[in-house]
This record gives sequence, C-alpha cells and structure tokens, in this order.
Amino acid sequence: MSGQIKRKTPELLAPAGDREKLIQAIRYGADAVYLSTRDFGLRAASSNFSLAELKEAVAYAHAAGVKVYLA
Repeated sequence: MSGQIKRKTPELLAPAGDREKLIQAIRYGADAVYLSTRDFGLRAASSNFSLAELKEAVAYAHAAGVKVYLA
C-alpha cells in the first residue's frame, strides 16, 4: 500500500422499533438498521416486529440498499 492510509467511512446504524421508524431511518440516510422481534427485544418503549413483519422489514430495507442487524 505504499504508505497510504486507507480510511473507512463510518456506517450510520439506526434503531427501527417498528415499520414507521424503519421507513424514517431509511428516508433520513441510515446505512443500516437494527431490529428485534417482540419476544427478544429489550427496549421497553419499542413495539418491535412479529416474525411476519420482520420478513417484510428486512425485504424493505434490503430493497433500499440498507443492511439489517437483528438484535
């Protein structure tokens, strides 16, 4: 690499506790979102996703070129 420093661009990771928050996170430029199901999410204020909703959320995010992390 002949002394060049390779810089990585930070990834903007946003929480998405429901479909509306997922859409807003993507609309405002998130590179990635993190989601959870109702059975496993630890964020009390979040409604989280059912398994069927999770499948739709992942498809929506991937169609927009956004990564998904499942917490």
